[in-house]
Amino acid sequence: MLTARVRFNRRLKDLLGRAAGIGGVYRRRFRTHMTIVAFHRVTDELPADGLTCSSAGFEAFCRFFARHFRVLPLSEQLARGRDLGGTLSITFDDGYRDNVEVAAPILSRLGLPATFFVTTGFIGSQVVPPWDRQLPRQPGWMTWDQVRSLKALGFEIGSHTDTHLDLAKVDAAVARTDLAASHQKLTQALGAAPRLFAYPFGGAQHITPAARELVRATGFACCASCYGGVNPSAPDPFDLRRIGIAEWFNSPNQFGFELASGRA
Repeated sequence: MLTARVRFNRRLKDLLGRAAGIGGVYRRRFRTHMTIVAFHRVTDELPADGLTCSSAGFEAFCRFFARHFRVLPLSEQLARGRDLGGTLSITFDDGYRDNVEVAAPILSRLGLPATFFVTTGFIGSQVVPPWDRQLPRQPGWMTWDQVRSLKALGFEIGSHTDTHLDLAKVDAAVARTDLAASHQKLTQALGAAPRLFAYPFGGAQHITPAARELVRATGFACCASCYGGVNPSAPDPFDLRRIGIAEWFNSPNQFGFELASGRA
């Protein structure tokens, strides 16, 4: 439960962020950065938490992104030889069913691209991961047909491993097998080898040099974290920072304030 002080601070940052947006501060402050944001669940059937954003909240964030950034697919952010300052990409982790049922229609209506990092062993399964066991209802996973439908709509699909394992805690053989399984399943299901990869858990402690090299050797073209921070306009694709939205921000203006002040 949030304390009164935390709630007050968030409201204050929301007000300051609103004023900054009106004053044109955001475009000036964001134009030297490349930003990647991460979502997990987008649903009105579960209470908001560190992984869950309501449909209205998600749409508000998307409209904010469209207003203050050049929103690009992640693959375009990784392209060399262009100015990436002021760009933002929208990503999702895990492969929840609401991504295709709730988030994708909002993105399509607003004309925004996104990348969906799926845990391939969860797709089409009844797996209940440890972090979902206390939920009042299980959100469920996409089917492979739904993953393919996202691709058909023009969205990008990337890997989030096969079993959502912590690559920093397993030996190289286990990690290599898991990464290869995810790569193979995505290639078979989508008809093309996946190029984009995001670490499960995504904290700095989960991303070791050895794990990064295994990701590269599997054939992926990037590694995305999820421990916050922005990227330089010409980032190292195997050292990408992402900002978890539902985990840290309850409004777009709070996000804008934190990002503009260098705290996101």
